[in-house]
Amino acid sequence: MSYSRYPWVDHLKALGIFLVVAGHTALPPAQHRWIYGFHMPLFFLLSGFLLTPGAFAVPLRTFFQRRIWKLVKFYGWFGLLGTAAYCYVFKQEQPLTVALSGRLYSLLYASASHDSPADLYPLVLWFFPGLISGLLITFAVWQIQRPWARALSMAAVVTGGFLMVGWALPWELESGCLAAGCLAIGHWARVAAWDERLQQAGRLALLAAIAALLLGSWSAILNIHCLDLRIGSLGNPLLALPACGLLILAWTLVSMRLPAWRVSEAMAAASIVIFPTHMLLFPYLDRVALKLGVPVYVLAANSAWYGWGKATVIVAATTLAHAYYPRKKSKPQMHADAHR
Repeated sequence: MSYSRYPWVDHLKALGIFLVVAGHTALPPAQHRWIYGFHMPLFFLLSGFLLTPGAFAVPLRTFFQRRIWKLVKFYGWFGLLGTAAYCYVFKQEQPLTVALSGRLYSLLYASASHDSPADLYPLVLWFFPGLISGLLITFAVWQIQRPWARALSMAAVVTGGFLMVGWALPWELESGCLAAGCLAIGHWARVAAWDERLQQAGRLALLAAIAALLLGSWSAILNIHCLDLRIGSLGNPLLALPACGLLILAWTLVSMRLPAWRVSEAMAAASIVIFPTHMLLFPYLDRVALKLGVPVYVLAANSAWYGWGKATVIVAATTLAHAYYPRKKSKPQMHADAHR
């Protein structure tokens, strides 16, 4: 079943990608902690939910062709885009051959950790190798037939992910271990049809969503260290884990009671483009802001209103561009069909 059959998934993905962009601006610490309290686990949970119940009951080759190969291609294309951008930005500081060899090695090593010998700067590409590794790990664990043994194995994998913080393993294996836990929970929710149970919740669902949002926000803001899957940061587990669960539950309950919106669907579809390109657009947006008269000190301090405004503009522009391209591409086909 495609995610377009679930309007609430579109709403959650739209919220998630907007928070991804906003989270990469220098927002005040409390706002930053709130965003990082749940936005990346939300993405991985949704990815697990969108896997059909029989997704892991296939040979590895079939699973790779259906689930992994598309992600590898996206990773490659955006990696080449980031390589070109890097060579252009640092053309005065590095010879072209040095820049190219370093960036190509970084793409093969596929670790976005700043402790890695191959940093993926300037593109935020850790999500692709992290998701790929997470899917393959989840596939391997799901081959264990006994549910209790499978659960224990996944718990060991997630624990290992936190213990491997700073190792800078290839293909984001640390992040993949943590992502696998979210993927497994999301897939289990799909198999157990938890979405149907939440949709059947009565009038108290909205009150429960408000309470979960308030409690989750309070816990996330109090957690001094953000819950960051990429670097295995958890902070205080007694705050981080409840905050993550409550915030995801709150927004899920709200999203399930909203009608389908084209804006959410467009943003959800564009998320795979917005994620790896938004950091490249930030510097150009700052230049436009200066030309429009925004004071330099506002950009230097990265005021909260400017950070949220920057996120809104980037998401809107990228979503419109993503929606325009398929429409333009489909016009020749429509004309061809009309003349048949």
